[in-house]
Formats: sequence, C-alpha cells, structure tokens
Amino acid sequence: MILPGVTRKPLGADMPTDLTFADRYQSILVPVIFRPWAEELVRRAEPGAGEHILDLACGTGVVTRLVSSLAFQPGSLTGCDHSPDMLRVARTLADNAARDVEWVEADAAHLPFPDDRFDLAFCQQALQFFPDKPAALSDLHRVMKPGGRVVFCVQRELDVNPMLRAQAAALDACVGSTAGDAVRAICSLPDGNELRQLFKEAGFRDIEVDPVTLKLHHPDARAFAIGAMGGMHTGDKLSDLARDGVARAVGIFLDGLEDCFDGTAMTFPHASHVVVAKA
Repeated sequence: MILPGVTRKPLGADMPTDLTFADRYQSILVPVIFRPWAEELVRRAEPGAGEHILDLACGTGVVTRLVSSLAFQPGSLTGCDHSPDMLRVARTLADNAARDVEWVEADAAHLPFPDDRFDLAFCQQALQFFPDKPAALSDLHRVMKPGGRVVFCVQRELDVNPMLRAQAAALDACVGSTAGDAVRAICSLPDGNELRQLFKEAGFRDIEVDPVTLKLHHPDARAFAIGAMGGMHTGDKLSDLARDGVARAVGIFLDGLEDCFDGTAMTFPHASHVVVAKA
C-alpha cells in the first residue's frame, strides 16, 4: 500500500554495487534481524565466566561479538561457519571486538572439535539450511559436555512473517519462483514438534521449544529491500536484474508489507521458534 501523498525515490546511485554477499548481510541484515535475535538468545542462555562457548553457523559473528562484550571472561569463544566469506567479515570486525575468538571454517555435520568440548552453544537462523540436520545435531551433541546447553532460533512459517512473505512475492514476480523459493527455504522448518523430535533423536534432553516474535524496525524500507534481497542467506537475487527490474521488485516488496510500511520506515513482526536443550 502506498500512503496518500507518499512518493518513492527512484533507484539511483545509492544502490550498493561493490559489496560481497557477506558484506551486505552484515551491513543490512545483521543490525535489523540478527543482532536482536542474538540478544534474545544470549539473554535466555545466561552465559557464565569460564564457560567454553560455541557459535555454530556464526555467519559474520554477531552472537560471538555480543558474548565477548559481556562483563565476564569465557573459558573460550569459538565461531564456526562453512563460509570463508562470512568468516572474513567476522575476523575483520573482531579486529575491534572479540579479539580472543577462534574462527573455524567447518561443516556443521563434521565439527573439528573433540568430544565434550563446549558448555554452551548458540545457533541462530541456520538449522533450516543444514543439508543433514540429524547429523549436524548429533555432532553438536558429541562436542557438548554432559549437561551443556544449546540455544537455537529457527524461523517460523511464512504466514506469520510478513517481511519474508513480501520478499518471496517480489522475487516470484520479478526473478522467478526459484528465487522466491530461496525465501521460503528460510521458513522451511516451522513445526515446533518436528524441531523437538530432531533434538530428541540427536540425544538432547530437557528440550523447550517456544514460539517467540520480535518486533523489528528499519528506518528506510526501500534500502532494506535492496540490501535484503541482495544479501540473503541464500545469496544475491537481484544482481541479474536491470535497474527497472530492481525498482519493480522493491515496489512489490513495499506493497506486500501493507501496514508494516509507513511510506518510509518498516516495523514488522519476526517470528521464530527458540529451542533450549541440554546435552
């Protein structure tokens, strides 16, 4: 919906063209989405002094940096991701924060750590992308100390996530259903009972699965649209479009936000399941 009297700026030279996927992910998605979820997960986990902590599928390291900024000294802090580009950004940001972190490139299903290594593990918005979820959770269980805690968040269904629903519609219309499917993949593990069963079969216990919705905000919905569809978990979906195609995709996205868009800013619910369990 376009509010009366509101006009949209044409796409111009301000559209980023020289950033890698990981750079866009960090600059656009992390402050709006992944930093608030990192805060929620860390609040629930209550990490303590001396604990050995793993940030699994750490991306550009937002959870790791948040833990590092707390007023205690962990026993160790490890960020692990399969993407060298994500880890490049994480290491660059760690030049100013989280200096003592070990950054490790590895597949989640084949973790290069000894048994019983960690007291606490975080994983935000990544489990749904693991090719072999049971293997990844089983290997995570292996590297956790008995009684160690894991805290995950996993996106819920598209119907309760209007920002993602608007992205999928825009990409379906302007790029194709395969691009739209990349957004739907973000919401591909929405069932709380399925999540509980995956953790149970991997050997975890005391499993809690809670639906949680955060209210998130970006002051410039147009800038967010360009950055988000160019910096998704699954890669840049706009780079092959001409400028007018990008403008059309952004317009469809903004219309799809409906009452989450005030003509300039966007404020939207972001719904996930938070899983807390013990090894």
